[in-house]
Amino acid sequence: MKVKVSENSQRMLMLLKLDAQRLFERIKYRAPEYMYEFSLKRTRDHFPAVFKNRYDETRLEELLHCGPEVIAGLDQFYTKVDQMRWYVNHTQDMPNKVEDKIYAHIRELEKLYETLNLFIDVEMGLASEQLAIESENNESKN
Repeated sequence: MKVKVSENSQRMLMLLKLDAQRLFERIKYRAPEYMYEFSLKRTRDHFPAVFKNRYDETRLEELLHCGPEVIAGLDQFYTKVDQMRWYVNHTQDMPNKVEDKIYAHIRELEKLYETLNLFIDVEMGLASEQLAIESENNESKN
């Protein structure tokens, strides 16, 4: 049985999904650039732009539009982001060690990001629709 999600919930979930997606993309795909900048200039000035996200400013009232699984997924994903942000802004490690740690964090973050997306998709009803489409496609091939 599919539960109808309100329009406000749909909007909130989509905003959170897009925020997590953009943040994850910046962290993962720009890592060579921001690590090179850190290594070369020993500056941390560019990190706020890398880790900027809307979740930090999201009010609890807005999160009430989300189910418990999504809230837990958001907490795990953004906690990992916060750990990374704290690390790069406060570490005294040498650049090679920082780079190794960042890539290890990115691997962990990728799993959390995929889980968060799954939770959001299920809550929005997108996962069940996708499974139904895939099932129909498989039946038509047979």
